[in-house]
Amino acid sequence: MKILVLIITFISTVFIHAQNNSALEYALTAYDGQDFQTALIGFSKCIESDSSHILCHEKALLCAYKIGDFSTSKTLAIQLEKKDSFNLISLSQLAAIYELENNAPLAIKYYLKLIKSYPKNAFYFRKLAQQYQSANLVQDAFINYGEAIKLNDRDLLSLKGLAEIYLMNNHYVEADSILNKALSQDSTNITMHFLIAQSKYRQKQYEETVYYLEKTKGRLDLSPYYNKLLGYSYMQIDSLDQAIFHLEKSLTDKGNKEHAHYYLATAYEKKENPEYAKFHYAEAIKAGISENIDLYHRSLGRIFDRENNLKEAIPHYHEAHKYGNDPLIYYYLARASDTYYKDKTIAMRYYTLYINSMHNDQAYQNHAIARRRYLKEQLHLQN
Repeated sequence: MKILVLIITFISTVFIHAQNNSALEYALTAYDGQDFQTALIGFSKCIESDSSHILCHEKALLCAYKIGDFSTSKTLAIQLEKKDSFNLISLSQLAAIYELENNAPLAIKYYLKLIKSYPKNAFYFRKLAQQYQSANLVQDAFINYGEAIKLNDRDLLSLKGLAEIYLMNNHYVEADSILNKALSQDSTNITMHFLIAQSKYRQKQYEETVYYLEKTKGRLDLSPYYNKLLGYSYMQIDSLDQAIFHLEKSLTDKGNKEHAHYYLATAYEKKENPEYAKFHYAEAIKAGISENIDLYHRSLGRIFDRENNLKEAIPHYHEAHKYGNDPLIYYYLARASDTYYKDKTIAMRYYTLYINSMHNDQAYQNHAIARRRYLKEQLHLQN
C-alpha cells in the first residue's frame, strides 16, 4: 500500500512539474513574441504552482509593467524583494514605478539600493540625481550628477542636469563650460542650445543668445517663451524688424503677455511708429501684473506729449506717478501742465515738487527753477 502511495505521489509530482514546465514554456514563448498579456497569465499560473520560482516572478512583474499595470507590477516586485532583497529586476522596477508616481522618497530609496549593488553603473547615479533634483535636494543632486559624469562623461542627461543646477544658482561660467562640452559631443542637441541661450540671455550676451536660438530654427517652432527671448535679444542688437517678428509670435502664449507687449511697444517706438507703440503700451497696461506699470504709463505719456496731445499725456503721467516713485514724472507733469492749463499754479506746484525732489539731472533742475521763477513773476504782475 505504501509503495502504491509513493508511486501515485511520484506520478502526480511529475505531472505537475510537466504542467508547470509547459505553462512556463508557453509564457516564455508569448513573452518573446511581445504578447505580454498572455505571458502574464502564464507566469502568474507558474507563481501559483510554485511561489518560490524567481524567474516567473521576474517575468510576471516585467509583463505587468509593460502593459501599464503598475499596481500588479509593484505588488509582484515587493513580493520578489522579500524573497531576494537585492534582486535587480525587483529593485529597478520599483525605482521606475515610484519615479512614475512622483514618489521621490521611495524612488530614492531604491536607486540607493541599486547603487549599493552596482556602484559602477552611471545610469543609477543619474537617476538618483534626478530624483534628488525633483525633491529640491539640490546638493545631493549635484553630487550624484557629478558621480554619473565621472563614470560616463558622455551622459548628456547628467550634463544637462548639472548645467541646470549651475544656472539655477547663477554660476554661468560653470554652466557654459558644461553646455559647451555637451554641444561638442552633440552639436545638434536642441535642449543644450536652449539652455546655453538662457545662460547667455541672463548674462546680457544678446548676440550669443541670438546665435544659439537661431541654431534651433528650421528644426522646430520656437515656443512663445523663446520667441520672446529671441525678440528681446534682437532689440538689444538693434535688429528691430527681427525683434518685432519674434515678439509678435510670442503673443500666442496663453499666459501673461505684459512684457512681450512692452518690448513690442519699445520696438515700434524706435521705428517711429507711434500708433503701434501706443497700442502695445496700452496692452501691457491691461496685462500688467508686475511693478512696471508706471513705466508703461510714462512711455504712453511721453508719446502723447511728443504729439502735443497733452490731454491724453497728462492722465498717463498721473498714473505713472501713482504706480511709481520716479521724481522725473513731476518734471513731465510740470512741463505738460505749463502748456496745457491756463492756471499756471498747477505747473508751479509740479515744478516745486520736482525741485524739492533733488533729482540729479542738473539741466532739468535749472529749467524747473528758472521756469518757476518766471511764472511766479508773471502771476505777481497780474495781481
